[in-house]
Amino acid sequence: MTAVANAAGVFHSFGYSFDDPNGHIQELSQDTIEHLDAMPPFITDWQAQDIANKDFDGYYQNPMQSITMLIYQNANAISELANTGNGVLNLVTVRNSATQLRSNAQEFLSHTSRLSGLTPYVGTDDINPYLDMAMSFGRTAMYITQQTDGITNNAPIMGSFTSLMIEPQLIANNNTLLTYKNQIQGSINVSFDIVLQENVHNSNLTNQQITTINTHINNLNNYMQTRRIADINFYNNVKYFIEGYNKTKKLNNMGETEKYLIMNLIGTEKAKTRIA
Repeated sequence: MTAVANAAGVFHSFGYSFDDPNGHIQELSQDTIEHLDAMPPFITDWQAQDIANKDFDGYYQNPMQSITMLIYQNANAISELANTGNGVLNLVTVRNSATQLRSNAQEFLSHTSRLSGLTPYVGTDDINPYLDMAMSFGRTAMYITQQTDGITNNAPIMGSFTSLMIEPQLIANNNTLLTYKNQIQGSINVSFDIVLQENVHNSNLTNQQITTINTHINNLNNYMQTRRIADINFYNNVKYFIEGYNKTKKLNNMGETEKYLIMNLIGTEKAKTRIA
């Protein structure tokens, strides 16, 4: 009896092709069949269909991808505009800030792709949070902090995912960045330097305007970097806590023999005090 309403089944996707000439494939006993029938479903209809059709990707998206790419593009445009020719003489600080923002946008995109499940954990990165691991550690932390701190919200989980929650702020910042990019684009002129005997590029923006633009770029740099680093730090703090929890809980779940070993042979005074 099938418990999942998937007429096509999934067994065909395994590629079974053995004709069993010697009769080793046996029918299950009635007791075994009844036991299997009594089990709750291990899989839902849509899971069975997606897996059988090898269509089990595409469930996740990075909600920050579009806005981050727009910030990258505008930062890149400002960097290139300020680097026209040998560099726009009075936009050196803006160029450097925009170049840094372009780099930060790339790091932010990679970070949010890890958080949103688009970039899976491959077992070599022990620092950055990934969706599955951050959720796993966060769930455990949520149960514990409810008991130790009275936390009744999902911050123990979501603290690793704050970079996914700031799209409105990034959109507003990017709108301003776009305005500044257009201002810079329309401000650059070329003149001939008699001393250098070459064309030089300059911007007709005032010093105050340039300072305002540079401040905005630096603030956006700091904002994106702060959220990314905060996610990483929170995740690693939770991970460290869970590792400590797993080590200490062994002293609370010992059998008689293990407790004897600790109390009489291998345990330090610290361990004995904790058990007592």
